[in-house]
Amino acid sequence: MMRLPRTTRGRADSVVPMINVAFLLLVFFLMTAVLAPPDPFDITPPTASAGEAEANGDVLAISADGDLAFGALRGEAVFAALPKGDLRIRADAGFDGTELARIVRRLAEHGVTSVELVTVSGSR
Repeated sequence: MMRLPRTTRGRADSVVPMINVAFLLLVFFLMTAVLAPPDPFDITPPTASAGEAEANGDVLAISADGDLAFGALRGEAVFAALPKGDLRIRADAGFDGTELARIVRRLAEHGVTSVELVTVSGSR
């Protein structure tokens, strides 16, 4: 009978610490991410000298051409779906202020009591 030499397997490096680090990074990025839907069209908000940070929530978007968007709705259909009470408006800086005033008047007719215009800081 022929005897073969014994080979010992070296202990394989454990991948558990690397998996733990990857999982912790995944949890960290998921917890710190802000998930917000993209704007329905390209909007450059007007600038302001001071203001509060923008909060998430329902937003009426207005393009420079006056196109309206609220969630998946576009055009005149947004007025029927708007919530009663407070509303945040994100209008393009190129949108005419008198047209914005007309839209705000229509919003009041549909039950919107308070309007907040989203701006960006002028120190950018």
